[in-house]
Amino acid sequence: MKKITFMEALGHAAPQPVALICIPIPDSYGRTNLAPVAWWTFLESEPPMIGFSMAKQSYTCELASNTDKLVICLPGETIADEVLKCGTVTGLDVDKAHKYGIELAGGEAKYPAHSKIAFICTVSQRVPVGDCVFFVCSVDDILADEARRHIYTLGKSQKLGAL
Repeated sequence: MKKITFMEALGHAAPQPVALICIPIPDSYGRTNLAPVAWWTFLESEPPMIGFSMAKQSYTCELASNTDKLVICLPGETIADEVLKCGTVTGLDVDKAHKYGIELAGGEAKYPAHSKIAFICTVSQRVPVGDCVFFVCSVDDILADEARRHIYTLGKSQKLGAL
């Protein structure tokens, strides 16, 4: 074995399922911010818990820091291009679902209708980690469409595949 950088290790650890962090935007007449993230993980099965990391300077971090409810979903392959585009603009300025034609489903906490799985969550802890915040979420409900294939990242190439 040889010594490698952390970024090289990330490439070797691929594929990693891509998730969307879906957070209602306060006082926006029902808009939902959609932020793609590959830095998420299962934390516990009983009680079910998931965590994700978000850059402190991001609008998504601001929203997640000021809400208790959000959805972490695994978007389906039919919206892979749209999911990538969601990572190129900020929800502060753009209604990403509207701009990219992403149909939303769900109640108070919305998520893309073309998702493989949606974890309806309550944020239980916020932990500063370097230039990010790690959000620990309790899973309240899980919804799935087993006919869909979710997308994943292929590492440093920024390409997506589907499983």
